[in-house]
Amino acid sequence: MTEQVALTGATGFIGQNLLTALAESGYPARALTRRPRPGSGSVSWVHGDLNNPQALDELVEGCAAVIHCAGAVRGNSMEDFLEVNLKGTENLLEAAARPASPPRFLLISSLAARYPGYSWYSRSKSMAEALLMSDKYSSLSRTIYRPSAVYGPGDREMRPLFRLMRRGYLFGPRVPGNRISLIHVDDLVRAILQWLPAKQAQGTFELDDGTPRGYTWEDITAIACDTWQRPVTHIRVPVTLLKCLAHANLLLARTFRYRAMLTPGKVNEITHDNWVCDNTPLTNCLGWQPEISLSDTIDTVI
Repeated sequence: MTEQVALTGATGFIGQNLLTALAESGYPARALTRRPRPGSGSVSWVHGDLNNPQALDELVEGCAAVIHCAGAVRGNSMEDFLEVNLKGTENLLEAAARPASPPRFLLISSLAARYPGYSWYSRSKSMAEALLMSDKYSSLSRTIYRPSAVYGPGDREMRPLFRLMRRGYLFGPRVPGNRISLIHVDDLVRAILQWLPAKQAQGTFELDDGTPRGYTWEDITAIACDTWQRPVTHIRVPVTLLKCLAHANLLLARTFRYRAMLTPGKVNEITHDNWVCDNTPLTNCLGWQPEISLSDTIDTVI
């Protein structure tokens, strides 16, 4: 029988797609959930969260691999991100390190961890990576994936951007030469599946869709025009205006108690001039190569 896999973040965008792929590939999965769910097929659910040691022990018991997808992408303070992205990771690592034969551990981090000073999110991801790779957890076989911006069916974060493009508008920061990288969720899931049997794969790997030098906002506009055969207007938003909107949104979020996505730190991320990845290390290690470009799928993610 294929070895069992423990999964966090199974009810999120990446986790849902991964859970389906695990089942299709014959991997029995044990997945963490905040609300009780009935088991189905090869999936069994563990009721709890990243702050519940008993649930985490049950999650990893007897599993050959742990895939940690859970993470906070919205928040109104550094503490909001540390609670999940650092403390939650530490709790899971403690559970994974307890067995005599600990499971292999894959952390789904973020390309933002390159620059921990940019935002609360990037710092929390960088701190989680450093914790995983510390001597304290040297008994574990450890791998970190840093995907670029992940998109695809079921994505809630980038879907508004694609919907606006479909209506004829693309808003992007006014940053000369600004380049971003993207990766379709199916390519990321394939990279995870190829990691599972490859016990030699350790270290940190960045992933994108392989587009040379990534995308400029003008590139994305051209792809949208070609796909939908209609004009798409690229509206270049001044960085100063973006920062003002971010500060206002953060104030509103703290006042009305919702978790903000657009924050000053997020503006730092999206206005960085180069988020291009190099897939070569992962290709050399696992043979993985991306197969899906934005032009292939832009019409399916709205």
